[in-house]
Amino acid sequence: MKTSLRLGLLLATLPLGASAQTGKYTASGNCDGLPRIDVTTPRGVCVGVVADGFRFPRTVTTLADGSLVVVDMGGWVPRKGSLWRLTPDAASHTYVKRKLLDGLDRPHGSAIGPDGLLYVGEISRVIRVNPDAADPASTKETVVDELPTDGRHPLTAILFDKQGYLYVNRGSASDNCEATKGYRNAKGRTCPEAQGHSARGVIRRYALTGPNRTAPRWMNYAVGLRNSMAMAIHPESGLFVQGENSRDSINKADSTLDDRTEPREELNIIVPWQDYGWPYCYDGNKASPEFKGFDCSRMRQPALQLPAHVAPLGMAYYSGGMFPDWYKGKLLVTYHGYRDFGQKLVAIPTDATGKPTGEPFEIIKGWYKKGSQPLGSPVGVSVARDGSIFLVEDKNGTVLRLFFDPSQGDGIPAPGLSVNPGKDADQDARCRELATRDDSFSRIQRDIIDPLCTSCHGAAGGNAGNLRLARCDDIGNAQRLLAPRPGHSPFVIPRDLKSELYLRLQGTTPGLPPMPAGGLSPEQLEVVEGWIQEGAPVPSAQKAGTGKAMATDGNP
Repeated sequence: MKTSLRLGLLLATLPLGASAQTGKYTASGNCDGLPRIDVTTPRGVCVGVVADGFRFPRTVTTLADGSLVVVDMGGWVPRKGSLWRLTPDAASHTYVKRKLLDGLDRPHGSAIGPDGLLYVGEISRVIRVNPDAADPASTKETVVDELPTDGRHPLTAILFDKQGYLYVNRGSASDNCEATKGYRNAKGRTCPEAQGHSARGVIRRYALTGPNRTAPRWMNYAVGLRNSMAMAIHPESGLFVQGENSRDSINKADSTLDDRTEPREELNIIVPWQDYGWPYCYDGNKASPEFKGFDCSRMRQPALQLPAHVAPLGMAYYSGGMFPDWYKGKLLVTYHGYRDFGQKLVAIPTDATGKPTGEPFEIIKGWYKKGSQPLGSPVGVSVARDGSIFLVEDKNGTVLRLFFDPSQGDGIPAPGLSVNPGKDADQDARCRELATRDDSFSRIQRDIIDPLCTSCHGAAGGNAGNLRLARCDDIGNAQRLLAPRPGHSPFVIPRDLKSELYLRLQGTTPGLPPMPAGGLSPEQLEVVEGWIQEGAPVPSAQKAGTGKAMATDGNP
């Protein structure tokens, strides 16, 4: 059934205040004629479902006629990506969904070029297509080819400036230039992958001056940027702003540092040929533990620091007329992160040139699982000509629209507040006991589950995937992973590396991204593998404090 027909039937039978299922969301009432979802927004602002049923949507681009083009990555399996057009039907307040391209290889970024055509970033190239053609596939051309595809951050975000230059993110292949993967050289003083013309962790600039307006050559416009998934150009000043996805697992390099709060993400003003510090520096001017003594004073400092691990993946300046004047010129940023501070859309104050000048305000918050409402993870954001705001949200495969009704409130968001995971009464005691144990699963609990998993599978995350993981609860979590599940095998089967948990951590489950977001380091995955190969022993509290916990083999 077409999306327009499905939503139209839903709305025809959905009075204001009633509830109905639309995709993975439970709609309650309507939002300018669309099914409204239950998230926390300023008074007068609502969020409606435009379309659902996508596999893994990543960006949305608004066209001049009010249509939307959605890039669906299709998951992490090669050549499952697609390109869609959503055309509004004014009479029914719905959108007709039409596939333009199929078989794309893990596409992510999209942008309208100076020629008015649509550019899409696949994992190894940038293509150009005419979305208005009767057969868009027949217009597909390769503009940039042979992009590097290895490592942790291969996705291609793209952006055009006012002069028509094309900017392409080439994220780092590593987390922070790990020696075990060969990214760092033997002396450990420099990071080879961050050096030279083919460096990673850079923003490349291409000029469309080759044959048929292709771009065969590039320059590294800015370096020392681990993963530039969010980029925006101010429409008047031309200021270039980037959202930095900072490193993970800093506590593995220095146990005195807290991976839950360090390092902070960044908003950077991109200036040509500047170095922004990755992998040598973090939080502006602090030397990374792997590169102690490095002089970070010569690195370009961030314009604004954001909470750790919020994962800014989408960014756009608001220049529309629907929302109150307060929104004018604000920088809209999506927080995709699954941890404590993520799952939000924020607005960041700026000056007349678009430079960030203050702390974020939360437009959408409370986007964590509650009842039948799922956790949300926004990616791309775009402002339409009518001033409404569109988002794509990959966790639930939806396209969403933000609408403002002045009769319902002033629409002004509140200053940012974090959504912290719940804390049970026994947590402190468990954490003290966990610190005394050194068996394999207790190490997994300290180094992987606590910093990377409990924010999504704990109280704030709503036990995603029906898996509950409590902080510092090594005994209980091991038992939960080994416990039988109705209709499914346990998450972990002793001595079986085809266990669901291991495949998800390894990132080899077809159609699904690695968990946690961004995947594990090789060292972390090796610890999990060793525990399963040992027979997945459950830690025992009887020997707490000895450094050698007793264990039981197999299921509890």
